[in-house]
Amino acid sequence: MRAKEPIKKICEFCGCEFEAYTQIARYCSHDCNRKAYRKIKRKEVISLTASMASQTKRERTKSDLSEREYISISDAAAIMGVSRWTIYRNVVQGIIPAKRLSQRTTLIRKKDIETLFDVIEPYEVLVTGERKLIDEWYTIDEITEKYGLLRHRIRKIINAEGIPTKKAGTRTLIAKNKIDTYFKKKGFDTTLSNLADWITTVEVMESYNMTEHSVRVFVSRYAIPKKRINGKLYYSKQHIDKLKNKES
Repeated sequence: MRAKEPIKKICEFCGCEFEAYTQIARYCSHDCNRKAYRKIKRKEVISLTASMASQTKRERTKSDLSEREYISISDAAAIMGVSRWTIYRNVVQGIIPAKRLSQRTTLIRKKDIETLFDVIEPYEVLVTGERKLIDEWYTIDEITEKYGLLRHRIRKIINAEGIPTKKAGTRTLIAKNKIDTYFKKKGFDTTLSNLADWITTVEVMESYNMTEHSVRVFVSRYAIPKKRINGKLYYSKQHIDKLKNKES
């Protein structure tokens, strides 16, 4: 259908901009149309020729192999329609007899390939490892409280490590064993989560007569254990007392 107004398009052959009056126009001129058609047909002929050549080569190879008593691993793979590594694994396992003549030459009797299926054993079903059911889950708040990380940091760890999650209503539950394993590898001391006394930055300032800046420097320098509850940061009073007593 002819458009009322010209449509600006790009010629698919020469790349020049042109004004078209139909939605299906692809070329700016009859010359580009003719050249594009010839190019498409040339590619079809080349593809067909390559396919025929490849088929001829396979047929010639099969014909050559039919006259040979001993074949290589590559030839055996071509006959059976499998990869070289499949043949090699079967040779190593003793399923297919083979003779190594040199470091790079291994020959197989074609008769052994042909008689491979003369004796058929019961089909072996490969057993895969059973996945253990996950029956213990954390909420994000529980992880935040236990490991002292912000919620967005917990989500990054879950995504990066591929830790299983599931929905329970509006809550997101995280596989407990996977999270604990991750933090154990990172060197997290599980005894820290059982510390009895935790105090905020303000409480540290009041108890030890420190400024907010000095508190931040102190807890960072001595790696004081910390945890976050409902967005508020707490520090281990036990560790701070021990260090302060040493200083005094």
